[in-house]
Amino acid sequence: MKIESLYEFIVLSHYLNFTTAANNLNMSQPTLSKHISELEQELDVDLITRGKDLEMTAAGTAFLKDAIQIHHLCKDAVKRVREISKQNIETLTIQEPYIVDLMSEILFKSVSRFKLANPYVMTKYYSEKGRKSIELLEQGTIDIALTIDCVGTERIEKVSEKKGLIFFPVLQEPLCAWMHEGHPLATKEPLTLEDLVHTPINMTSTRSLDPMRFAILDLFNKALGVRPNLQTYSSETLNEFFMNTHDRNAVFLVTSAVAASPLLGMQRNMMSRPIDDDRARITSYLVLRADYQKKSIDKFLEMIECVISTDIDHHDKVSYLKEIE
Repeated sequence: MKIESLYEFIVLSHYLNFTTAANNLNMSQPTLSKHISELEQELDVDLITRGKDLEMTAAGTAFLKDAIQIHHLCKDAVKRVREISKQNIETLTIQEPYIVDLMSEILFKSVSRFKLANPYVMTKYYSEKGRKSIELLEQGTIDIALTIDCVGTERIEKVSEKKGLIFFPVLQEPLCAWMHEGHPLATKEPLTLEDLVHTPINMTSTRSLDPMRFAILDLFNKALGVRPNLQTYSSETLNEFFMNTHDRNAVFLVTSAVAASPLLGMQRNMMSRPIDDDRARITSYLVLRADYQKKSIDKFLEMIECVISTDIDHHDKVSYLKEIE
């Protein structure tokens, strides 16, 4: 079906006269009559009754509404693509979250709203197994990386200065211990980092999930000067990793959002409880190169702030943006 035929039908429905409509369309009356007949054949309905006076059929009247809408949509689409073709299109590549948590909710909502608000920016996720986010950022493969840290701003500031990076804190959450309900620490009050020093902590050895492992190592080293007893598993997915619940003496360290997720909730005989220790907090960052030039990055950071203020449920004991110490 040609869009021109739709417009010709719209004009004819207005004048209900082939000669007048054809003159308005700058074509001959036989040509217009032929086009309308072809349109009727394609639709397999009569759109008008031909006689001394033209009249719209019931089918023609119904089709007219859709024809007008389709014609307007086509005109708008042509206008939009022509405008886009004149723009300097930027590509914004963001590291795909490696786990479904509160940070990923903020990121997904921000990307969705950013795409609608910025049609001239090609926004996409990037995921590659076995590659660290900072490496991808330094190589220019991505524009915005994700990372986490548990030891405060001092180390972040050193890394930022050394590597020429900007760490944009998004949220800070308390850590929880996910364990078998019969674990000795399940009823320990209070539960502190000291209680976890000699407890086996399950951790994935998959390199794409390194940020969490390094964050936990740094946390225990700074807070207690010790190395935690990490039990590492080589798992292709987090689903597979969280199935490693056969060791009832081991615990998993997760955020409260992950602890409340369906993935963990469906595991029988497992429970989560907060770690009653202000040191056991994890901060999620967006990471940028300090020399970035893309204006879309600034706009995306503004969208992150907008989503946090208007589009997510705020949780107790979770700090956001400037609230983060």
